[in-house]
Amino acid sequence: MNTMNIHPIRYDPSLPDAESVMASLLYVATLYIKKPTYDLAKQALRLAETLTAPEYADSELICSVSRRMCVQWTLLVNEHEQTTTQLRA
Repeated sequence: MNTMNIHPIRYDPSLPDAESVMASLLYVATLYIKKPTYDLAKQALRLAETLTAPEYADSELICSVSRRMCVQWTLLVNEHEQTTTQLRA
C-alpha cells in the first residue's frame, strides 16, 4: 500500500480577490510615500504576503510580483526595526 503524506491546499473563501488586495496594497504604498511609518510598512508586507497565498497561484504574474514585493517590504520593515533599535541604544 502506497500512502503519500500530501497536505491538500486549502482554499480560503474569506480572502478577497487579487485585484482588491492589490488595490489595498497600492493605497498603503501611496500613504507610505507620503509618510513612511513602520506600521504602514508592516501592513504593506502583510498585503504582499496575502498575494502569495495558494488561492492566487493561478496567475504567474501575481506570484512573481508578490514575491518581489515581499522582499522589498521586508527590507523596509527591517530598516524601520533597525532604526528603532539604534534609537533605543
